[in-house]
Amino acid sequence: MERAYTEKHGILEEKIAYSFSDKEFLLLALTHSTYAYEHRKFGIVSNQRLEFLGDAILDFIVGEEIYKRKSSWDEGKLSKHRALVVCEKTLAKVAEQLSVGELLFLGKGEEGTGGREKISTLADTMESLFAAIYLDGGFEAAKKVVLSCLSPYIDQALKGDLVFDYKSKLLEKAQMKNAQHQVLFEVVREIGPVHDRIFEVAVLIDGTEVVRAEGRSKKQAEQEASRLALENWK
Repeated sequence: MERAYTEKHGILEEKIAYSFSDKEFLLLALTHSTYAYEHRKFGIVSNQRLEFLGDAILDFIVGEEIYKRKSSWDEGKLSKHRALVVCEKTLAKVAEQLSVGELLFLGKGEEGTGGREKISTLADTMESLFAAIYLDGGFEAAKKVVLSCLSPYIDQALKGDLVFDYKSKLLEKAQMKNAQHQVLFEVVREIGPVHDRIFEVAVLIDGTEVVRAEGRSKKQAEQEASRLALENWK
């Protein structure tokens, strides 16, 4: 992909309700280190410095929001819930919703290994994007976009509903007082070559299969199956 502003970048701006005065900030936020390395002779740099700044901005904005909404919580509890909101998985989900992966400037090797779907890359890019907005439009502009993107996850975190270890949550629910159930995970199928294997895992509760899910690892399949089991728990 040529490093130039396109109509697709304009669509991203519409989604986040922010239009960059200097489009170069947006392009920089989307520039992966592998692309910058391959194009270094043209003076292209990566988004890594923006990522550093965005991490700090994100921590402050989300921390302030939780601090204001939970006046009775101590430092430990505030920190724990902020961490849930600003973690890689949450940021990657936001990036997926915004189709950020499609706009990344990646090196050829990174492109060939699925770089557009990597959780760490998507999360880092969101941090860079928030920093780019801050540098282009100031703190209030960045705050508005951050809260617009992350408010649903802040709400979930404060309610205790933002969960990423679904397997532990399922096992915990199964062992609740007066409602103990046996939960088993069974690999029912393995698909594809060793280097590109897909696992299908079933969740059995008290001997009855309730859901199945697939993943590129046994752990990933168990997590997805656990998530579905929790959603369907009666």
